[in-house]
Amino acid sequence: MSKAAAGIRRAYIDGRWGQIHLRTTEARSGPAPLLLLHPTPKSGWIYEGLMDNLGRDRPTIAPDTPGYGASDAPPAPASIEDLAAEMLHVMAQLAADGRIPSGPVDVLGYHTGSVIAAAMARLAPSRVRRLVLVSLAAYDAETRAAKRENLKTWRGPQEDGSHLTALWQLMQSLFDPRIDADWKHASLTENLRSGKRAPWGYEAVYRYDFQAALEALTHETLILNPEDDLWVPTRENAPRVKHARYVELPGLGHGLFDLETDRIAGLVRDFLDR
Repeated sequence: MSKAAAGIRRAYIDGRWGQIHLRTTEARSGPAPLLLLHPTPKSGWIYEGLMDNLGRDRPTIAPDTPGYGASDAPPAPASIEDLAAEMLHVMAQLAADGRIPSGPVDVLGYHTGSVIAAAMARLAPSRVRRLVLVSLAAYDAETRAAKRENLKTWRGPQEDGSHLTALWQLMQSLFDPRIDADWKHASLTENLRSGKRAPWGYEAVYRYDFQAALEALTHETLILNPEDDLWVPTRENAPRVKHARYVELPGLGHGLFDLETDRIAGLVRDFLDR
């Protein structure tokens, strides 16, 4: 399975903790720019196929969250609010440089990216136009505390390389069965780049009251629920969003943006352009 990347450019901009790496398509006209926020512990790589489609008629931007991909890391785990502020900075800087139009932006987030997207909308409501949230990592306080405790058992890099096999096996259990070995290998590579920092994004998610954030949203929102490991939490928490359109994607797991690119892009485009 190959990933299309025609028209995608790469760049760095200065951020709070160093340089932020991003992928962009720079359509000079059309709808609002679309910011794409990735899950933990991936990078903007996961959106290349989607950018190749949606980038035909709008600017798209897929940063690597600080500490992941090729972006510099903060000295300690950052909060969701800090990460949201950093993404707002990314978009403001791109607009100031003339690389995207000024004004409100649309934001699509997936897993951790959904949490950051909602936090952006809460921090700066006027700077976010519409939201697309794919899979909601929304839990009550007790569940979040238990998940934070479980992170203490996270297996970082091991001398015998056993962490590689463990991560590969975990991926096998999560990805859509149609995903091929080449894609899994590339995905594993992205996962490994953060090293022992890999769980920092999860720590941020589990410290953030995403359920309260969802209830506070006033933006028009599209919630996509693929049948992955957040299938049930997404179904249960989607009703918390006041102005939401909810779409289930049964039978479609991790890898959805490359497996069914045109379908996902169509849903996103129809919602953002209506």
